[in-house]
Amino acid sequence: MCKKPGILLLAGLLLAGVVFTGHAIESSCIRLGAVSGDGWSLKGLQVQLAWVAVDRVVLQLAAESITLPAAAGDITDVRLDCPMAVVTAHRFACARGQLVFDSTVLGPQRSVLSFTYQTATRGLAFKLDKLRVDGGRLSLSAATHPGGWDLSLQGAGIKPDRFSTRLAALELLPARVEGSGNIDFTASLQGHAADIDTGRLQAQFRSGEFSDASGNLAGDSVDLEITAGLQRAGTNWQLDATLAGRQGQLYIDPVFLDLDARPLSAAARLDWQPGPRRLVLRSFDLQQPGVLGLHASGVIHPEQESWLDSLELDLRHGELPGLYETWLQPWLGDTLFGDLTTTGNITGQLHWNAGQLTGVALTPEGLGIDDNEQYFGLSGITGQLNWSRDAVARPSELRWDSGHLYRVPLGFAHIVATADATTLRLREPARIGILDGELQLAEFVLEYRDGAIRRWQVRGLLTPVSMRRLTRALGWPEFAGKLSGTIPDVEYADGVLEVGGKLRVRVFDGEITLRNLKLERPFSVVPRLQVDAQVNNLDLETLTRTFSFGRIEGRLDGRLDGLLMESWRPVAFDAAFATPAEDKSRHRISQQALDNISSIGGGGVGGALSRSFLRFFEDFPYDRLGIRCRLRNGICAMGGVAPAANGYYIVKGRLLPPRIDVIGYADRVNWNSLVAQVAAAIDRKGAVTE
Repeated sequence: MCKKPGILLLAGLLLAGVVFTGHAIESSCIRLGAVSGDGWSLKGLQVQLAWVAVDRVVLQLAAESITLPAAAGDITDVRLDCPMAVVTAHRFACARGQLVFDSTVLGPQRSVLSFTYQTATRGLAFKLDKLRVDGGRLSLSAATHPGGWDLSLQGAGIKPDRFSTRLAALELLPARVEGSGNIDFTASLQGHAADIDTGRLQAQFRSGEFSDASGNLAGDSVDLEITAGLQRAGTNWQLDATLAGRQGQLYIDPVFLDLDARPLSAAARLDWQPGPRRLVLRSFDLQQPGVLGLHASGVIHPEQESWLDSLELDLRHGELPGLYETWLQPWLGDTLFGDLTTTGNITGQLHWNAGQLTGVALTPEGLGIDDNEQYFGLSGITGQLNWSRDAVARPSELRWDSGHLYRVPLGFAHIVATADATTLRLREPARIGILDGELQLAEFVLEYRDGAIRRWQVRGLLTPVSMRRLTRALGWPEFAGKLSGTIPDVEYADGVLEVGGKLRVRVFDGEITLRNLKLERPFSVVPRLQVDAQVNNLDLETLTRTFSFGRIEGRLDGRLDGLLMESWRPVAFDAAFATPAEDKSRHRISQQALDNISSIGGGGVGGALSRSFLRFFEDFPYDRLGIRCRLRNGICAMGGVAPAANGYYIVKGRLLPPRIDVIGYADRVNWNSLVAQVAAAIDRKGAVTE
């Protein structure tokens, strides 16, 4: 308690630099009541002085409360004890005073305060040490001088979970982070009056495991170092910053960084322009050995809907698989390119304006992509890909050494095309190797809008491809002969593929004509196919030569109307296949084929053959053979080439002996059972390849 309430005059003399040369006044008590300034105020301030020497005093200061800007909170129950303060005509100083206070932001505090006030210059310097902040320690020092002021902060052992809680409360972070770790930093600011002129920050973050509640931010054993420099330039601000990630695993949705395997460093130079509220990215450089090196510049309007005003990105080197696994795959997870094995290198430039991608120039070098679901793959990709949003068509050229579509091998290809804002088209015919044949594309047009493929159209020719090699690649039973055909006009639009006109395929020494072909959602879980097919003059011996089903000689015509497949399984069709009426070729069928056909048709002929003299014949002549099936709701309505007593002929023998007939008696057959019977006949033990 102060005992001399009228001592304010003495306080004024002290602060004016008056030197007391004697000890007429041994102690003084100054009650200042309320004191305020711009953005702050003190209440209940009193100062107790006790002289112990001509220029030494014991200083005790107390205040009921200090009100600061909202972010700093309120301070109450303030007490400062300085056992050896210096009071002279030139300065007022305290070395290592003991300061105690309670803060609504920092909680109860007991720290060390040192200060010096120079009367001639009115300069104040102070240091506040050993503040307890978010589980760590904070030191603060500041000084004023005629040119302005300086402020320095040093923090050690700050706990990120507590610090993030504070930032989340200030809406500087979206959510609190749970976990262990430490933040160490030093920061400095310089300015004049209420303005900041320059600033500097150096911080290091070392963590154990941490994450936020949503899981969008997580990490383990992370070591990050950040430096930043701030400089006023007229009404604008210039910022230089660097980031070094040395170790640990860091996940920032959707990107995962394994800094142990692939450390990274980044540097940026930015200008903040408060007037238009615009951020100018002078330069941004990101280096990640074994992954990428890029340079970027641009302009950002953070408060506008189209916040990306412009961006120029220069990919100086991109190495796969690191580039794909780290930076591309997280954004492609739900697309056709979401699960690839990649190799090679890529460089190039990308440009954005008004929030839209406006230009692409990419150069792949020895690039390889292989879909892990085995849908597609290409290797040895080189060339130059160019595209711009404007109406000018830019040339592109692409080569690859080999690849595959599903399980069909692809060979060398050379493609020359042009692309503008909405359309890519071949500039010259392209050739793509397929097994021992070639796909020759006379025309190809691809249309796209709003980042999605809307339509493509193709016309070309397939030169003969070995059916044996093709079926082996697809894992089907091996067929003999060659596959070739014309591609008249194939169009894909809005998820639907359609063939205009007729698609002719030459196979098994005959021809298959496809009409009304329509494929919906080809890359979805449930693709849907519709087609009508006409079979003309197929060579049955070529068709059956590689099957263990048995040899059949002759020709075959047929039709397949209204075929509907879902998930590549037949749902409905109306099919009929039979010997052509005018067929003059040799008609013979092996005993093995007869056995298998009879077991499928239900005629019971196989047993009769084994008990009669007919078992000594290897094959038999026949007049005609054929089968019909109309599939609806999983049931096939069956028929043959002609009616028979109580059934229908599947194989109708000749009049002259040895005559053999195969008659089917079942009018309605379960489709899945029929398929299983055919598969069992083909795989029957003891059968031999003919």
